[in-house]
Amino acid sequence: MHLIKDKGICIRSTDYSETSQILTFFTYEGGKVSVIAKGARRAKSSFCGPIEICSAGDMVYSIREGDKLGTLTEFNPTFFSTGIRKKLLAVNCSFLAAELLNIFTQEHDPHPELFEESMAFLKRLDEKADNKVPEFLIAFEFAMLTYTGSMPIIDRCANCKRKFDADWKQYYFSISARGFVCRDCEAAFVDKKAITFESASCLNDTRKCENAKNTVLVQAEELLVEYITYVLEKKPKTAQMVLQLMKSISGR
Repeated sequence: MHLIKDKGICIRSTDYSETSQILTFFTYEGGKVSVIAKGARRAKSSFCGPIEICSAGDMVYSIREGDKLGTLTEFNPTFFSTGIRKKLLAVNCSFLAAELLNIFTQEHDPHPELFEESMAFLKRLDEKADNKVPEFLIAFEFAMLTYTGSMPIIDRCANCKRKFDADWKQYYFSISARGFVCRDCEAAFVDKKAITFESASCLNDTRKCENAKNTVLVQAEELLVEYITYVLEKKPKTAQMVLQLMKSISGR
């Protein structure tokens, strides 16, 4: 057993006994790892108190070969999410991101690019106003789906392969087709939903979310939540609250 140094984001936390925590981190080099932080709930512990969801920093842990649970020996926070906790939508989006990372990633399966995307997302949540959060959330979800191999088909019709463009005139998203379907193919998919060109464009290119109206982003996020629910076979616990808060946003 040896000590492992890494960078990590806390994506799950469970109290263990009166003084300790069981934590799941999404790490840069090691992927998802679960550790026990002994004494972390003590105010005068070496961790300076409990480790919170979406806090991030440099960590040192040990784990025996074959074990599922390691031991956290050091955690030096470099990101505290102080700004996130002051904004209702931002904090719920951070919880959703942590939940999705925990579900979509596997133990000891590193995704360094996704780690960087996750840190960038959390920093945006920390720094920006809530009315900018929806566009960042959609971009993060697409990055996560891409790096974990679950990306929907949004560059063409999932059935006939016709390239997505403005000439389609009518736009549909089908969960069972795992992406867009054109008007020539939509009749074959009973679960398809008609969507606006603006929402389809945001899904096709998340950079277009920056200037999109909130109603467009809400529709895009609703489709993503339905798609993620289909892939996971269960709805993320935090998703409904995020959607409700998105609908209440003004100033876009």
